[in-house]
Amino acid sequence: MLEVLGLSDIETRVYTELIHGGARSSGKVAAALGVPAEEVVAALRRLIVRSLVVAEKDGRFEALPPDVAGEVLVRHRMQELAVAQAELARLAEEYHSTGHQERGKVPVEYTPESAVARRADQIRRDARREVLYFDTPPYWSVDNDVQLQQQSTGVSYRTVYDRQAVTYPGAMARIDQCVEAGEQARVTARLPMKVMIVDREVAVLPALWGDVTFPGASAIIRPSPLLDGLIELFERVWADSVPLDRASVSTEARAELDVDDTRLLTLLLSGLTDEAVARHLGVGRRTVLRRARGLMNRAGVATRMQLGWYAAQRGWVRVAETQG
Repeated sequence: MLEVLGLSDIETRVYTELIHGGARSSGKVAAALGVPAEEVVAALRRLIVRSLVVAEKDGRFEALPPDVAGEVLVRHRMQELAVAQAELARLAEEYHSTGHQERGKVPVEYTPESAVARRADQIRRDARREVLYFDTPPYWSVDNDVQLQQQSTGVSYRTVYDRQAVTYPGAMARIDQCVEAGEQARVTARLPMKVMIVDREVAVLPALWGDVTFPGASAIIRPSPLLDGLIELFERVWADSVPLDRASVSTEARAELDVDDTRLLTLLLSGLTDEAVARHLGVGRRTVLRRARGLMNRAGVATRMQLGWYAAQRGWVRVAETQG
């Protein structure tokens, strides 16, 4: 059992013998164990260094109490493990910064759950031109700071939000903050996966789902046909999704609809329930019904499906062409 704390087999046997037999000379310990005396002497020296054994003046050796000595040993072992962990972290940083993807040897990198948030944040911070998102729970983080900072330096963000993401607590406030800073945002009823694509050079997506709050382990995809497929998937979903930002509507539509009408229409067409729309707009459900009926009357239609068709034809909501 003591081997897990860093003791060798001979050190464990010598220490155990001293505990059972009491203080003795190295020769008597060697005779009891049936091993060469020089091996026992060497083991005793190492045990003394580890503060597990003390040498008496009469030439005998005595084991310190296991509860006291064990605590010292465990603490020493934990320090060794902390040093090893720091060294592994340093080597991992070197590994990820040496351009493995350029050598084409590792197109897919598995990232354990404990490292997902750190790796995703590192990859996002390295963005130079563009970040593409499929935004759906579970989340690594709901902090906009990194995105807002990058947008201020010219990095563009295009995000497709799953309907569940829009109904997440405080979601619309965070989305509005990013849109005001320049994010192009759209919403769809259901996203096929969660993914972040940075500069069309690397993607992060779940390899294993976690629970409803936190993501599980993830895969990091480097340039490969798989990455090309993810980019193509994003563009197709983007083309079919409903804009959340008012800049996506035509000039004519802006003249016909005010900001509140645009937001209401967008939320209705994203598939949210009337209760969810009311919660996001800070109004009652009856107000949502009344305003939705007003839009339908303005469009001269009888159903919300017809309202969606009219809105697309009229330019009230407009789907931009995919970006290459």
